[in-house]
Amino acid sequence: MARMQDLRPSECGSKPPLFVLWTGDSGAKRGNKFSRDVITWELNNITVQLLALRERLGGVPVYPVLGNHDSYPQHQFEPTDNWVYGVAADLWAPLVPASALPTLRKGGYYVVPDVAPKLRLLVINTALYYRQNNKTDLKDKDPGGQIAWMRQQLAAAKAAGDAVYIASHVPPGMTADPMHREHVKPFLDGMKGYHSIIRGSFWGHVHIDSFQLLGNTSTGDYHVAHLASTMGTKTGKNPAFRRYLYDTSNYTIRDWTTFYMDLPAVNKAGKITWKELYSARKEYGVADAQPKSMLALVGSMKKNNKLFLKAWKHLKADAPTGSCSAACKKEYFCRILYSYPSDFDKCMK
Repeated sequence: MARMQDLRPSECGSKPPLFVLWTGDSGAKRGNKFSRDVITWELNNITVQLLALRERLGGVPVYPVLGNHDSYPQHQFEPTDNWVYGVAADLWAPLVPASALPTLRKGGYYVVPDVAPKLRLLVINTALYYRQNNKTDLKDKDPGGQIAWMRQQLAAAKAAGDAVYIASHVPPGMTADPMHREHVKPFLDGMKGYHSIIRGSFWGHVHIDSFQLLGNTSTGDYHVAHLASTMGTKTGKNPAFRRYLYDTSNYTIRDWTTFYMDLPAVNKAGKITWKELYSARKEYGVADAQPKSMLALVGSMKKNNKLFLKAWKHLKADAPTGSCSAACKKEYFCRILYSYPSDFDKCMK
């Protein structure tokens, strides 16, 4: 996060962002060789940095998310009243609306009902469903009632004619490091019938620059999940973040631009600089980043290997990714297209 303090507002575009998302994992990845006190210290440190970022960007709201490394023991989140939910509520009170604090304290999730006119932001605690969390009953399809709450929020937004963005940490699709399979379908079912008002969802955790199509592409009830890269360097990645361009009339995503830090060059120069890596519209030749365009892009990448290799190269923000065999490509496309476990399994056969 300290790297973000070296970001100049002019590097993000001519206009300030509507808001900034911090998609979780404030705690260091060091197994269980730490304590609640250490996690609390790390969350506090990140909160200080987020407040400083808000100030640097001229008061632009910054909304944080809990990640699977933000608890102790590591990855362990009870459905309600986990100790870290209270810590997060106390620390993030200056960042989120007062109305968000009761559900944040209860279950690590919250809503910003008026992030912009006719736009709501749902912040979901998907660390709860992470495959290494042993504190949830896999027979319970909605631990803590969060999915029911999410569906209620989506219903209220649809009734009011509002658009919705969703922010969280662990994506619900079949990523390489996913949720418990038992929770993927119930979570995705919670969005059924509302994908048309979900203008985009934004996720961390996977440490790659990519996207997924969540829902059912066959029926048209799906939306684009944006998987931004990481500010860290795990597994040889360059630090990176995304800026999204949206339509001010309806909040659909028109484009995204990934900015990155060329780590070898920065280390050599001894000075942090952020550079534009690519724009999705320019790089992939899409009209916009809406569901139909992104579905068409997948079809184009299947036919055009040069186009696929552009996306493959960007997975680690242009750090080396290695080659991708036919089986690798099949898995890559299956993960993008099929978010339900049963559909993914059929694709992989």
